[in-house]
Amino acid sequence: MNKVKIFFLILMTMIIFSSQSQAAEVKPLFGISKWISNEADDYLIEKWTRLDISDEAAKIYPKLSKAVIEYNNERHNNAQARYKKYREESKELSELSGELRQFYDRNDIIVRRADSIVLSLLEMNADYTGGVHGMYGYFGVNFDSVTGKQLKISDVCTNAEVLVKSIVTRLIEDSPQSPFSNAEEIIMEQVIKDTINFTIDPDGVSFYFNPYLIGSYAEGLYTAKLLFNEYPNLFKKKFQQIPKNYCQTLPLYNANVVSIKNGMRNYINVSLNDKGNYKIDYGEGVAEDETGLQGIQPPVHVHINGNDYLYIDGYINDVGRRLHVYRLNDDNLELIEVMPYTFKNIGLQKYETWWIPTDPNNIRFDSMQGLGANGDIKSHFGGIDDDGSFSFG
Repeated sequence: MNKVKIFFLILMTMIIFSSQSQAAEVKPLFGISKWISNEADDYLIEKWTRLDISDEAAKIYPKLSKAVIEYNNERHNNAQARYKKYREESKELSELSGELRQFYDRNDIIVRRADSIVLSLLEMNADYTGGVHGMYGYFGVNFDSVTGKQLKISDVCTNAEVLVKSIVTRLIEDSPQSPFSNAEEIIMEQVIKDTINFTIDPDGVSFYFNPYLIGSYAEGLYTAKLLFNEYPNLFKKKFQQIPKNYCQTLPLYNANVVSIKNGMRNYINVSLNDKGNYKIDYGEGVAEDETGLQGIQPPVHVHINGNDYLYIDGYINDVGRRLHVYRLNDDNLELIEVMPYTFKNIGLQKYETWWIPTDPNNIRFDSMQGLGANGDIKSHFGGIDDDGSFSFG
């Protein structure tokens, strides 16, 4: 990058990132759920996710509710267009090749943060359209909870030049063997154009760099998280205000950074083996499942009155849904309870539906009353106690 271009970009950063926002009182946002549509035939497997905000929450945050509805509608229209296009292309390719070439188009959404300041979502998309391999990507979507405005990095950060250098430093520290050719120039351009992918988490801001952007496909997704306590002047004070208690969902197969004790940087990575059982890497501890828990969902990290827990939601064949609860200590974890609960709405049959935990003091979960997986379905409203167990409202 030549000196004239660098000077211009720095000048633009001073203009774009000059304003600060006032801090606001923060309250958890309760009443978020998602439903997932799964469709499949010989030519296409499609999974599409929609986010819903309850009527109760919509009364408090009407502009946010309207923005989420518009967001859902736009994504639904795009999904329908892709469905038609991908299915036709798969059918044509299958007929030309003389063998079935099934495509897929999968999407999921996890909630990284939900409170009176921001609703931060992470879209996880993956598709295969007949090439050598499929493609995937993570995309952050952030809404101002009061105005419903979709936030860009210039709304959150105070200094783009420092931001870029901090991201590059973090990438190199986390992946010292990666070359990151032209990374600083690419990231600077994304920051200036306000197109960089990020989520606003309870303890910092995470940035996502999809395959081919700053590395090869084989290197995969890169993430860089800057904690608020590490960079207190880099992000506007408004977004550094968080509820005392909160929940955040973590993507699978990712070295998620969470700040547990005294602002320390901790990594949580939940992955699945070939049998579908999970393993958790956290600090000096490793937990491997021996119960046969299957079909697990992205885990939920809960911070409640100074204590931290990780909830793994899944099911055991011929037993039913189970929720594994781990206590997160400074540098290790321990399984403390297995509960017959789930965040899935197991009473709804048409769509796969999930209650999204966002407020530890106000959550919804389901259970099967009775032995095995064929008992009566019951929905519960309650909260999470300081010891990680559930209380009933």
